[in-house]
Amino acid sequence: MSHLTIAEVYQKARELIQKLNQLEEKKNQALKELAETEIEVRGWVKSVRFQSKIFIALNDGSCLQNLQIVCSLSLLEKAKSANFGSCLTAKGKLELTSERAQICELQAKEIIVSPVASGYPLQKNKIPLDVVRNYPHLRAKTNYFLVLFRLRHSISKAIHDFFHQERFYYISTPIITSNDTEGAGETFNVTTNEIQSTAGDQKEPFFSKPAKLTVSGQLQAEALAQGLGKVYTFSPCFRAEKSHTARHLAEFWMVEPEMAFTNLVEIIDLAEKMVKYVINFVLDNNNAELKFLENYDKENKKEIISKLKNIATNYFKRINYTQAIEILKVSQENFVFNDIKWGMDLQSEHEKYLCNHFDKPVFITNYPMDLKAFYMKNNLDGKTIDCFDLLFPEVGELIGGSMREDNYNILREKAQKTKLDTNNLSWYFDLRKYGYAPSGGFGLGLERLLMFLTDTKNIRDVVPFPRYPQHLEC
Repeated sequence: MSHLTIAEVYQKARELIQKLNQLEEKKNQALKELAETEIEVRGWVKSVRFQSKIFIALNDGSCLQNLQIVCSLSLLEKAKSANFGSCLTAKGKLELTSERAQICELQAKEIIVSPVASGYPLQKNKIPLDVVRNYPHLRAKTNYFLVLFRLRHSISKAIHDFFHQERFYYISTPIITSNDTEGAGETFNVTTNEIQSTAGDQKEPFFSKPAKLTVSGQLQAEALAQGLGKVYTFSPCFRAEKSHTARHLAEFWMVEPEMAFTNLVEIIDLAEKMVKYVINFVLDNNNAELKFLENYDKENKKEIISKLKNIATNYFKRINYTQAIEILKVSQENFVFNDIKWGMDLQSEHEKYLCNHFDKPVFITNYPMDLKAFYMKNNLDGKTIDCFDLLFPEVGELIGGSMREDNYNILREKAQKTKLDTNNLSWYFDLRKYGYAPSGGFGLGLERLLMFLTDTKNIRDVVPFPRYPQHLEC
């Protein structure tokens, strides 16, 4: 504590008063400017209340908070046409209300309303998600889907930022292709809409061979990695699986990095680093969205933020397939697929059990050869593949990756055992002839990652316009 003379005390007081007066002048100037400035806002009506004045909650999608528009009764006739979902423009002056939860509101002098027609299927009150799914073109007007689509944007940005930081090149791989990467045969064929003439003339095909929508950009990414070193593609993929589960879509987005001069440990490290980067990005930039989801169902509140923080700060477990089978064998769980033995394909229930067993995400490596795609590299044991799956709580498999088979003859032999037309893969085989560097990578499904981050139970809710059997709206 310093000693001051009385003269010094008065001097200090005068200096403080001068500073306070300057602050007061700045405050008064700011309030004057605020009172004289007229602004315009535009958005969609979330609610309307008629009292001694008219109160309209407006949202334009730029944030989760609504802005309260206060209208005098002179605007009553116009305000009567405003209802949930209406498009509204308001002009007026901003008024600070820092003593209330909402720190400002707009005192409107004029409003322009584009009303919603009668029969609008969505209402202000919380609507069951299975009902909203019937109106994909209107879902963004609801708070719940506004949050999901904002999070989808943030996650996509984080993925691009991560790979830019890691010095990967972003590449575009073809949507139309001649091959089925996985060999599952569940592809969409591509044809033109040309109509055969009445004379029976055959139209010349657009392409020289049958065309399909891609199921993965991995093969093409692998070719580009042989010159660029580190690449990634982030694009839609298509699979014609007639699945009606809550985990499958016919059109979905995949992130597929590919690296030359690498090994499986480096690929696994990259996958874990990427997932944690995305989670931390969302925690830092989308706290309001996560809190909204946590409290969306008041009776069944979720703990999304703490779950994400726990995953972002702990190492993922790493085991091999054989160890996973042994854990499942000694478990007391009553699985639907209960014939646990080496060589079986792990089902979703097994994957979720392993995540719960370790209470964290789990990398499983070295799957049996018969369970994985032809392009994955054989291990020296002659039984397993140099590959991994990343299993996540609640969603099961999130990422699948591997080293790529670099032996020309082995690769061709493996491809010939599948249903693939190997003639369409000659270019891919040829990569092994012309200075092929050890290459590997993985694929991550954006929608499944979004499901986990938001604790969404149905994958159709995390994509704006879902495609699945018998549904092709919009």
